[in-house]
Amino acid sequence: MIFLSTEEIDRLIKEDVPYLDLTSWALGIRDQQGTITYFTREDAVVCGTEEVRQIFDHLHIVPDLFVPSGKSVKSGDILISGKGRAADLHVAWKVCQNILDHCSGIATKTRKMVDTVKSYNNNISIFTTRKGFPGTKALAIKSILAGGAMPHRLGLSETILIFKQHMNFIGGFDGLLKKIPELKAECCEKKIIVEADSFDQAVSLFWAGADGIQFDKMPLNDLRRAAEKIKAEYPGLVLLAAGGINETNVSDYAQLNIDGIVTTSLYSAKPIDIGVKINKSDL
Repeated sequence: MIFLSTEEIDRLIKEDVPYLDLTSWALGIRDQQGTITYFTREDAVVCGTEEVRQIFDHLHIVPDLFVPSGKSVKSGDILISGKGRAADLHVAWKVCQNILDHCSGIATKTRKMVDTVKSYNNNISIFTTRKGFPGTKALAIKSILAGGAMPHRLGLSETILIFKQHMNFIGGFDGLLKKIPELKAECCEKKIIVEADSFDQAVSLFWAGADGIQFDKMPLNDLRRAAEKIKAEYPGLVLLAAGGINETNVSDYAQLNIDGIVTTSLYSAKPIDIGVKINKSDL
């Protein structure tokens, strides 16, 4: 689903263990054999077990039971377990727990929002913005994918998404209308999505060649009327709603005649309560 390099796995471990686990060293337990088990204390959509398994492999912990990301689990279920040296188990302990509880929290919140939207309209998709916490992008994107959403775009290098800030450099909205045919010719395999403020702007953009419109922070009733008119007259135009949409109001947007909902709220999910057991092994 998402690939993390060896360097990224190293960085995750190094962040928590810059030199050594001083406690395990001081106690003299580092070479004893043991087991580690991660389980959930609440119902959830699991995410991050593949990265935990990578960390296990990196630390010579032999994985045992494993639940892949995207699966629904019940309170008490084991997510992943393994066997290894006590020193390695304690190095893995908190790093892996942090991955599982935060990623599973995002995946679970995402699944709930997706299910809410699909209960009204199975054809509306949930997309997440680029407003995630820096340094966590790969894991955050994996988490929303596990929950059933998609990234709005993964970075500036994909998708032509035009905002007012861009228009300020090309002569405003009128300048953009003149520019779109040129963009269509130069980037013929790319979709062109433009942020608009009104129905009239959306129509002008359609005739200029835009593939989709993103309405940002448009009042709900105005958006409802605009979406109905656009879909009736220009059914091929993709419509996205963005700005302040979260779990408290997403059901209102799910009842509109739109194609997608863009949100940042999924990145701020409450972590799932993940428990960890580390025990000495007789093997």
